[in-house]
Amino acid sequence: MRKLTLPMIGADDEADPPWEHLSVLFNVLPHLIAALAILCASIPPYLAGEVTKVAAALLIVALQVVIRGIGDYRFRHRSATDPLQLWLGRFTVISLLSGIAWGCALAILYTGSSPDTQVIVLAIGCGILQSSAARAYLAPRSTLLVILLVMAFINVAAIREGNWIMVPICLAYVGFLATYMVRLIAMDEKRIAAERKTRVLVEALADSNEKLTRANEQLRRHARTDALTGLDNRRAFDEELRRRMGLMRETGRPIALLLIDVDHFKSFNDTHGHQAGDDCLQVLAELLASRTRNVDSVAARYGGEEFAVILQGEDARQPKLFAEDLRTRVAQLLLQTGDGGSASLTVSIGVAVAGPADDERSIVARADRGLYNAKTAGRNRVFDADAPEHLADTA
Repeated sequence: MRKLTLPMIGADDEADPPWEHLSVLFNVLPHLIAALAILCASIPPYLAGEVTKVAAALLIVALQVVIRGIGDYRFRHRSATDPLQLWLGRFTVISLLSGIAWGCALAILYTGSSPDTQVIVLAIGCGILQSSAARAYLAPRSTLLVILLVMAFINVAAIREGNWIMVPICLAYVGFLATYMVRLIAMDEKRIAAERKTRVLVEALADSNEKLTRANEQLRRHARTDALTGLDNRRAFDEELRRRMGLMRETGRPIALLLIDVDHFKSFNDTHGHQAGDDCLQVLAELLASRTRNVDSVAARYGGEEFAVILQGEDARQPKLFAEDLRTRVAQLLLQTGDGGSASLTVSIGVAVAGPADDERSIVARADRGLYNAKTAGRNRVFDADAPEHLADTA
């Protein structure tokens, strides 16, 4: 019996309130069908000349349908901030009014009618109650109250007619409906429990997938990132150069490649120690990162003390200016060493601009040739692989 006193299955679920249940319950269509059935039951009394009785019953039913229609309309146009309990309370009140209206209308039509008409009234009443019981899993308490109200009115009418046998029959029928309702409620509770379990599992799976995605992304970044400098590593550089060369072929956006080598890095390491050498590479990487952050470019550690910068778009049209600015900024750096002193740093840069016939290997080869020429020419220079002489130096 406890299940029959529940206001609504799932009403305590704040995460997913059962608004769809209330939407079904407020729907006026079943009540229009019930009103039509009662209208049919009123035909025999009307033909028998009991116009007043029929008019009273139909007036009550009409008022009930109007109340239900208003409730349906108001529910469909409710505020998004309305709590579920507010509308559940309103539905309970409307359900009580419906039970009273149905009971009164059926009792009026039953009283004083022929046996055939009484059978018709009882059959329609049972149909209405059966329909209500079929939706008991939505709102058990309200449904039970409606059934008891309708049965009470019909029993009073039957007793006034001297049909005492209707009392035990109605009680047995209510017991049948109660058993039927309990089973429906139990089935719906199992369904809701299964849905909640499924929702928890889906949320757990989504969370696991999100974590896995983040972990995979982190692994991907680690696989593409140089651990010492934080720039792209050689693998990421090769992939990015391949992608950007393809973009150049598709859109015509120019590409330039800079290969950068720290001058006399082995001597710097031998003099100041490997920790100072690592610090030197990190400082240079930070400078490259800052210079490429706001342009269409990518900086990478090419290997050892060598770095690479890919320029694309407008900046690739004048790579020599970018390279010379970079060389000048590096020359102005003053690095702190482990012994409390400081040291300066210079770089040599080879520049190559991709042509229509270039691929990844050819542009790297030309930039590498420019870097070689810059070093053999005295270092601390920018050298264009396609120019007869270097672009700039410290002389």
